[in-house]
Amino acid sequence: MLHFKDKRLVKFGKHIQDFRLKLGLEPNDIAENSSISRRDLQAIEEGNKNFAFTTFLELAKGIGVSPADLLNVDLED
Repeated sequence: MLHFKDKRLVKFGKHIQDFRLKLGLEPNDIAENSSISRRDLQAIEEGNKNFAFTTFLELAKGIGVSPADLLNVDLED
């Protein structure tokens, strides 16, 4: 667990959560469509998890979008 939250992880997590909610998906939907657990998804959305590239790919799969779609976010302040 991180001792501090990286602002980029927090912004990306919020982006993922907004993306998921916009599509009407629940955390269970993501978990059922990927290898990501609800707990890991929650940690990602809260900016508490610095995750691997393969997790990123599973996240896109679980949401049902291309990885490029998930990268369409401004992470700068």
